[in-house]
Amino acid sequence: MISNLKVSAVNTKVSAIKSNMLQEEHFMQMMNLENVEQVVEYLNQHTPFKDVLWDINEEEIHRQEIEKRLYVYRVSTIEKLIYYLAKEYKDFLKTYMLRYEIEDLKLVFKVVRGHIDPKTVEEHFIIASKYSHLSFQELLKQDSVKKVIEKLRGTKYYRLIVPYIDYAEFAEEKFNFYLEMILDKYYYHELIISAKDLFGKKDKKALELLQRNIDLYNLEWIYRATKYFDMSKEEILNFVLSDGYTYSYEKLKDCIYSLNVEKIQEYFKASPYEFLFNHEDKDIDLYMKRRIDRYLYYKALNLYRSSSLTFGKVISFLLLLEFETEDIISIIESKRYKMTASEISKYLIRTIEVK
Repeated sequence: MISNLKVSAVNTKVSAIKSNMLQEEHFMQMMNLENVEQVVEYLNQHTPFKDVLWDINEEEIHRQEIEKRLYVYRVSTIEKLIYYLAKEYKDFLKTYMLRYEIEDLKLVFKVVRGHIDPKTVEEHFIIASKYSHLSFQELLKQDSVKKVIEKLRGTKYYRLIVPYIDYAEFAEEKFNFYLEMILDKYYYHELIISAKDLFGKKDKKALELLQRNIDLYNLEWIYRATKYFDMSKEEILNFVLSDGYTYSYEKLKDCIYSLNVEKIQEYFKASPYEFLFNHEDKDIDLYMKRRIDRYLYYKALNLYRSSSLTFGKVISFLLLLEFETEDIISIIESKRYKMTASEISKYLIRTIEVK
């Protein structure tokens, strides 16, 4: 009973925050502005994003800086929800925020490998220290990848990364690839396990949304790995995620071993995800991520509208919040290339008709 009351309270809070999210007219206004500076000024004057953008130097705007601030906005919004939840739901949201700890850990490795100035790295960190058990200050003091990995001994990340330690010195690009893949796989595994434990039977629609995300992640990975990477079938299979909605491990294995990229439209014909592949080859690659995100966006929107007394409202809201910031980033990036509103609309997750 107490948990139900807590969910009801957080859903009320979610509804209040959702009412302040950007509407189509906000996006249209930004798409028609002249440059990045005007977009940031608009966000500061007309949207809740002023909370994280108010002190940005509009004359020296960098994409990384804006992205980081938008991610901080996401985290701060999630923190507002945590306050209203019972412990088991708080734990789930903390698992959801694990992705930001992982992104910060990836940053540490980039600093140690010399790809990011150590003097500015803290400006890029997203996750608040109270939600992370890692000592990023200690990790940043290390002068080699091997020393960073050794500092991770005793954490959940050590056993994940240490098998690839030999690549760090002699095959940096390969190490970076394995690091990205294994950490992402770990995050999604933890998220789905947490979701199943918490609301698997009580809120099947919310779990389905997360599992369809897994399906789409796997299909994109299999397609790109098969088409572009010199990898064995076994290695491609090693990096698929478990617990998808439509595609079981065995079904994914069959896909990997039998897929002919040249006949991909035929292979996925009549499948739930046919929409990813029933296009010309160049369009499949160019718009795959957008098609995945757009599919999940409308699934999340439907779940949000149909949920009232379930945690599905929170799950769908989290995805909608993520897609909102991604669309803002797309608009900002497009302004650097002087794209028209009509051109920009092709890259947005939400569908906006430009007349």
